[in-house]
Amino acid sequence: MTVHSNSRLPARADDDLLLDRPVPQEWRDVRSAVREADYPDDRQVVLAAAPRPPSAIDAVSRGIGALIKLSVLLILLAVLWGVVTMVNVGVRAPGAVGEQIGNALERGASAVGAVGQRVADTFDPAHPPRQGLAQDVEIDELLRINVGGAVTGSSTRDLTVASIQRRADPSGPDGAVYAVLHGELREPNETKVLGVTVRSTRDPKDYYLYKGETIRIGRKLFKVNWVSVERQQVALIAYREQDRVTAPLKAEID
Repeated sequence: MTVHSNSRLPARADDDLLLDRPVPQEWRDVRSAVREADYPDDRQVVLAAAPRPPSAIDAVSRGIGALIKLSVLLILLAVLWGVVTMVNVGVRAPGAVGEQIGNALERGASAVGAVGQRVADTFDPAHPPRQGLAQDVEIDELLRINVGGAVTGSSTRDLTVASIQRRADPSGPDGAVYAVLHGELREPNETKVLGVTVRSTRDPKDYYLYKGETIRIGRKLFKVNWVSVERQQVALIAYREQDRVTAPLKAEID
């Protein structure tokens, strides 16, 4: 079959239906090649354009890079602050200027050390606290004693909680309520003349305990933790480390 030079290739797949005669196989191959070149597979385009998700190593690298930049910035700010300070104070003795420079460098080094510590703590989640914490008294035992109950520990006296009282003129919430601890000698003191007992006493004493006060009973130190009128109770806590107690003693009972 003869093909004229001004003839065009069919542009649509259904052109074969419009022709009175079948299209040659050579034309079909050329048309398929043109279509594949002009219209690539959409899925390949989407996969090629999709960005690669960042990995954990990339995130850590970016974090370390940011911390390093922050450290350099802090050093520059510390040095700049030292220079501005020296300019503002005017002309000083060489020793004073050197001291200013030394202080600026020391502050810069401290800032760098703090940043390095934060980086190390990031990789050590079980690190101890870096800021100072207010520690409470370490407790060895807690005693809750009702009115009329005994307090043990003394080798010479019998101690009981006599009452819980409320003051009419409190100086504050901790001074509004107090407990009365009553003690008497287990063996009475006797005064004898020529073998005859002329006087005998158990030496009764009352000890007034407010919240926060410390008392020694026998060999142990106790702190008054709370006093409750509603419960008619007083709570005493025994210090765990007796040798470290520096609080003043309200009373000492052997």
